[in-house]
Amino acid sequence: MIIELIKRAGKIANHVWLFFLDLIFPIECLGCGRDGAWLCEECFKKINLKVKPYCLACKRENGFGEFCAECQADYYLTGVWIASLYDDKLISQAIKNLKYHFVSSLADVLGNLLIIFTDNLIKQTGVLSQNLKAGVAWHDFNKARNAPLAVLNFKAGLIMPVPLSRKRLRWRGFNQAEILARIFSKKYSLEINLRDLIRVKHKKAQAKLDEAHRLENIKDCFAWQGGNLNNRNIILIDDVVTTGATLNECAKILKANGAGEVWGLVVAKG
Repeated sequence: MIIELIKRAGKIANHVWLFFLDLIFPIECLGCGRDGAWLCEECFKKINLKVKPYCLACKRENGFGEFCAECQADYYLTGVWIASLYDDKLISQAIKNLKYHFVSSLADVLGNLLIIFTDNLIKQTGVLSQNLKAGVAWHDFNKARNAPLAVLNFKAGLIMPVPLSRKRLRWRGFNQAEILARIFSKKYSLEINLRDLIRVKHKKAQAKLDEAHRLENIKDCFAWQGGNLNNRNIILIDDVVTTGATLNECAKILKANGAGEVWGLVVAKG
């Protein structure tokens, strides 16, 4: 009982601290400094949300960001959907302020980017969005025969955020991927699972490592504590992807527990 009370007190203190941060630091556009929004309408429009999809491993362009046939054997992920690029100054500022300055309200801006990107992704298939509510009728299939199953049967997909370790969650006070996943799932009325994919090891931050060390650092960091996924398609949400090591390690666990396609959906490519 005492431990639970301490945990609750800690969570309340984090929320109070975040509230006062929002009061102390005025909300102004990261691009032009205009008051009232983290990204004003004019600056928001400057962000490139038409990143050409490509295989994250070999960098060859393709239709939907899937791993190409030659590279797929090395990955559990089906592919990664990338909304924007970390090289964009507005994107990098927004993500840094969210993760390291604890401006949690910036998740609304980044979540909106994911939604706009996904709307465009769905339109790309040629399938009307209203058809997605109950899957795709056979006569529509020809329009989208090259589209991933996770898009064709979008409404049956399961949303999951990449989990944080308990240590990093205590430090930050929130999991930015979870906030983005909540925003995304609410917009499309998708089922979200926040409890069963867990991080069981705390390691060095991936951003501080090169590619070879990222793979070793993230190995065996995740576990699944739910039931069989029965071939459900999963969309894993995170803020940034670099090599895809973290997303792929999550996908490894999900595949071992019956997942169908597993896609990463991220705000930016770092």
